[in-house]
Amino acid sequence: MTPCPSDYGPKSPLINLFGWLVVALGVVAGGLFAACLLRRSRGMQLFPRLAVALLGLVGMAILWAGGLALATAFFFLRC
Repeated sequence: MTPCPSDYGPKSPLINLFGWLVVALGVVAGGLFAACLLRRSRGMQLFPRLAVALLGLVGMAILWAGGLALATAFFFLRC
């Protein structure tokens, strides 16, 4: 990573704040997605419920990684 050119001036702290807000929204959305899938899988047999739980965990991880990737690309690495 190279530092920002001096033409841009100092980076506003609000940019980092918005980046962390995007990360937090990804974490919350991932948790809600997993919880919703687990709640809807009640009453299922063991194997289908485990498959739904695994799908929920994978979806949660994808949302977390997506939030972090968006924040990094559009907020943290911007000048």
